[in-house]
Amino acid sequence: MLCYLNIGNTHTQILTFDNVEGRCRTVATDDFSPELIPPGADVAAACVVGRLFPVLAGLNARLATPEAASKSVDFSAVDASTLGQDRVANAVFLAAKAPLPAVALDFGTCITAEVVDAKRRFLGGAIFPGRTLARKALHSYTSKLPLVDLAPDLPPCPAANTVDAIRAGTDAAAVDAVAGFLARLEKVLGCRPAVYAGGGDAAFFMGQPELSGMIRTENGLTLSGLRIMFPCPCSTHG
Repeated sequence: MLCYLNIGNTHTQILTFDNVEGRCRTVATDDFSPELIPPGADVAAACVVGRLFPVLAGLNARLATPEAASKSVDFSAVDASTLGQDRVANAVFLAAKAPLPAVALDFGTCITAEVVDAKRRFLGGAIFPGRTLARKALHSYTSKLPLVDLAPDLPPCPAANTVDAIRAGTDAAAVDAVAGFLARLEKVLGCRPAVYAGGGDAAFFMGQPELSGMIRTENGLTLSGLRIMFPCPCSTHG
């Protein structure tokens, strides 16, 4: 049995394969423990939570490091020493599955962007605060601003109340930031790259006209990249 782990700051995806059947579930990262892994499973992981690295070492997990991905992606153009394992796996997915050049946008606690060029070189990317993270920052560092729930649509512009003003300053700003990054990247590359989207908040961003044309990955960017890096003999990756 092979078990893939995408351990994010907020949620953890656990994808297991037994014979030809794959089962995926999501748990809060705070609730993740080795007991959730089937006994004897071969574990491959992308983890961004430092306190869990000893746990993964105890599981003898193979990790999505630049070294492990070096046959798929050329990381020589960047300082890969602090590159998140989720971003490594996302870059591997692009190199294997996308028409290059391409960008992976992973919409989670943070919004990460990974860029791979036509020669399969990782060029770097960007890291933005996600919608919830931006809201928490406003709430935590002010005395009166409330913690506002996520909404599926953008508020009116200009916003007529405090709640909508927070949404305008976080949601609309996040959309505009990602759109601006893609516009600048197009100028640098000299062409429009293919853009792939994943992550728990991807549906919101894919519904915005400023970001039209993004391609949603069926199984998630990071899990798909992990499956390419560490293939399961009993399945085909997608």
